[in-house]
Amino acid sequence: MGDAFLSIRGRLLLNVEALNMTESVGNYVKHRRVPVIIPEKEGFTTYFVPAISGESIAHGFQKILVEESIKNSVPICKLCRSGVFLKSTRKKVVKEAFDKELEPDKLEEFIIKNCFVEDVGGFLYAEEENIKRSSNFFVGYMIPVKESLGSAIIESQLHSRYALGTPFMKEQGQMIYYVEIASAVYTFSFDFDTTYIGRLTFSYESAGKDVLQENERKRRLETVFNSIKTFIVEQAFGAKKTRFLPIGEWDSIVIAVSDKPWIVTSPFSGKYIENTIKKKEKINYNTNLYIYKDGEGNFEETVINAIEDAKNRVLK
Repeated sequence: MGDAFLSIRGRLLLNVEALNMTESVGNYVKHRRVPVIIPEKEGFTTYFVPAISGESIAHGFQKILVEESIKNSVPICKLCRSGVFLKSTRKKVVKEAFDKELEPDKLEEFIIKNCFVEDVGGFLYAEEENIKRSSNFFVGYMIPVKESLGSAIIESQLHSRYALGTPFMKEQGQMIYYVEIASAVYTFSFDFDTTYIGRLTFSYESAGKDVLQENERKRRLETVFNSIKTFIVEQAFGAKKTRFLPIGEWDSIVIAVSDKPWIVTSPFSGKYIENTIKKKEKINYNTNLYIYKDGEGNFEETVINAIEDAKNRVLK
């Protein structure tokens, strides 16, 4: 049974989205903004642009992981099952999540066995004795691609809640509010490493030791790969989708499947596909590239083929 590293980079066109809001000031709801600096002719210029945080992306992925785990009878703690990803931060949280009090020296092993979300996504136990398990998947902010920094836009939209003529709102029967929406071609980044799934990581004396039987580890890896496929194909991240469902389509995506960490180059650059191919010519860990560009090939087929390659490496 081998291991695999999955690296995904892409460009996603999203119009009229409100996927990651930051605060409400009165009746005004703001979209997340981040500063991005790039070199230009006379030095460097900073742009404040719309963004979608890595925390938002991670939450969406873990929600899909919960659904797949339940479907495949993979154990999940009570809190993660409800979409509350507190992740064994304190004694009280652990007791509520697992209905059990645990000694710190047995904590990581017990959690790996009993909550797949924390096996994959890690946790930080912050009591007298700190115990950390790093996440096995990696995400980052989605920001507008380099050549669109000047074109990405945030605009507030006026809405109103109408309740005139009812006995409930004799005053302020019509209330207005504003929601910022954004449109941009965003970068997308997601990596996943199977090396420590079902294995201890915290103590240097036992790091890498198997906690699970091989068949159970294979079942979990198949579950997480199916989750990644669904997550990417269905764009299963972001908030406020009930009334601000974005109009989105993938412009391009590159998925690299390797035997050990190998990262696709940044999609911030318009030449990221060419740069990734050049990198593979120089560095190759049994790396296969699966590439989709708008108008060339089929997006879903690209994702499915990459996931099947990753599965074959760990399930054979």
